[in-house]
Amino acid sequence: METQKIKEEILKIINNPKTQPLTSEEVRALLSEEPENLDSILKEMVSNDEITMNKKKTRYMSLASAGFYKGVILIRNDNYGFIKAENFDFDFYVSKYDFYNAMDKDEVLFTVIKTSTASTNSEAKVVKILSRNLKYAVGEVKLRKDRYYLELETSDIKKKIYLNNIKNAKISDIVRCEITKYDIDFCEANVIEVIGSKSDIGMDISQIVISLGMSLKFPDNVLYAAKNLEDDTKEEYKRRRDLTNKVIFTIDGIDAKDLDDAVGIEKLDSGNYKLGVYIADVSHFVKEGSDIDKEAYNRGTSVYLTDRVIPMLPVRLSNDLCSLNHGENKLVIGCEMEIDSQGRVITSDIFEAVISTTKRLNYTDCNKVLTEGIESVPEYSEVYDSLLMMRELSQILINKRVKRGALDFDIPEGEVIVDEKGIPIDVVVRPRGISEKIIEEFMILANETVAETISHMDLPFIYRVHDKPDNLKLEELKITAGYLGYSVRGNYVSELQKFLESIDEKDAFLKTFVLRLMAKAVYSEENIGHFGLASECYTHFTSPIRRYPDLIVHRLLRKYLFNGDINQDEFLTLTNKIADIAYKSSQNERRAIDCEFKVTDMKEAEYMSYHIGEKFEGTISSITSFGMFITLENTIEGLVRLKDIEDDYYIYDQISHCIVGRHTQKKYRIGDVVKVKVANADKKTSEIDFKIVYNKVSTRKRVKYVNPDRHTDFSKKGKTSYGKQKHRRQK
Repeated sequence: METQKIKEEILKIINNPKTQPLTSEEVRALLSEEPENLDSILKEMVSNDEITMNKKKTRYMSLASAGFYKGVILIRNDNYGFIKAENFDFDFYVSKYDFYNAMDKDEVLFTVIKTSTASTNSEAKVVKILSRNLKYAVGEVKLRKDRYYLELETSDIKKKIYLNNIKNAKISDIVRCEITKYDIDFCEANVIEVIGSKSDIGMDISQIVISLGMSLKFPDNVLYAAKNLEDDTKEEYKRRRDLTNKVIFTIDGIDAKDLDDAVGIEKLDSGNYKLGVYIADVSHFVKEGSDIDKEAYNRGTSVYLTDRVIPMLPVRLSNDLCSLNHGENKLVIGCEMEIDSQGRVITSDIFEAVISTTKRLNYTDCNKVLTEGIESVPEYSEVYDSLLMMRELSQILINKRVKRGALDFDIPEGEVIVDEKGIPIDVVVRPRGISEKIIEEFMILANETVAETISHMDLPFIYRVHDKPDNLKLEELKITAGYLGYSVRGNYVSELQKFLESIDEKDAFLKTFVLRLMAKAVYSEENIGHFGLASECYTHFTSPIRRYPDLIVHRLLRKYLFNGDINQDEFLTLTNKIADIAYKSSQNERRAIDCEFKVTDMKEAEYMSYHIGEKFEGTISSITSFGMFITLENTIEGLVRLKDIEDDYYIYDQISHCIVGRHTQKKYRIGDVVKVKVANADKKTSEIDFKIVYNKVSTRKRVKYVNPDRHTDFSKKGKTSYGKQKHRRQK
């Protein structure tokens, strides 16, 4: 029996609540097979904190039996933190005296000091660090009192990091270091990579990217493999369905280069629509287990930042071999669907094909054509009828999704515009017009169709799932919405949909409030449905150039549908493999989102640092015990601290969820419109502080944003932003 299987069986035996502490011979007697090296396996499991031993070191027992639990510590400040653990529905409060030298997000072994149903009354003590979250750090080399240290770009890490070995780095170089020692007040590290100079353009973003464990460059072996990929696919064309004469086109952002989806549409004699969604066949080029595949697995997704794209695949693939460039024969996996007037898919066909896109369209011009007519963009005349038909069908699909209860947040997204030196010169609301919604609807339908096809065959598969929201968080929503005159009756998706539809424009911040209460969509080998889309079966099929799960879906389609390779004997192994991929992909997605948020927050803080003292109107979007967050019309958010409100002493009223002046009884509620000035903006901490302006305080009226550009001399020449149309297609 394999060692891993023996360990799994031992854990199953020992973690059984009815099992008493066992000697090694008693463990041996309970195993289905008798391993020769059992004692060494048990010793290794104790060393790895999978199990433990009694005080006399004679019997083996579960961690829980000994009062030990595993969790992740989240340190809020120098004085306290919380531990999250799978075994408990609540978090544990941890005093600084019980940190045991733990740092933020470390995996720890802990004991319970006091337990309750709420984390504020439940206390724990860390007894061992299982694994460090901070293994590497990125920052600037500094010298003080003959000792080198690392100055960090962000303030996430509180401890001083001293450098023992700086290799060939110089003072002011930006370096990546490996932590070698963790002390109570400081860490020690060795330089392992010199990234560049602090003065290099875009180095601030590069630091964030590398600090999160992402790589800016592909390894040489991956680039070499991509360069030597076979691009002569004429023989492959012959065996595939030839759609090169069909009207098929791409619609993407103006500056997009990784074009992985194309569409085609026609009206059948029956009156039904025939919609074709054609996705770049990345799986033809990226073989399982290859160097390119391993790198894509580790990256998980492309990351779209303000001044760059960090691709999942080398440019040779993403922008050339796999990109559905206009007029070039390209390999695709097609999903053609016959759809009736109610938006129901009557029949579907998933197949390998070769296409040559008729035209390369962009969202901006498509939106013009669909709102102003073909006269606005005459060069789109050959696809005008198709665009009109697509708009017609997308509205049918939207109505169907709304009817079944799907949630549409339609929350404005901010976009940071930077100049050629990476300096932020504007923050605007990212446009989302008719054509963006059309493509989104078609991609959702193709994803559902593919997922349903494999689900009905009852085969191992990777799904995109979204769990129901937590009931406690929904109660918080009901209270907050109630103070603003809204009603949320239940926790069903249809009730949340009605609530979202009822939100007035002046209260649009409530949509963000609801979104924050939602569970995060993840990848899974188990289909539990997609709550937000009100879909019973969903996957990601439409973006294999930039998402690893989509590439896996393509491989599974080829295995099951095109090659007919269905072997029940491998289902368990395949399911476990898919589970690992789903978990890793979900982690990578979370990391990419964190990176995008960190970069955006940093650049917004930098942008506002150029506007200190200027005044804006914003909406109170969140209230806490220490202050209220104000969101400007361009989506920038800043904090007004209670201690900085000067006309009275204000306290947080938890019952009414508002801030109340002790003497004046003046109240600030979520949804109130206030005038603020920028008091401080710190690029390093990504924090923006506002102060209330007292000459005008209005409540619950539409926000008017003052354009800060008239106060700045920055030229908008050479402004850049990337991934404009990618974020909205992550459902």
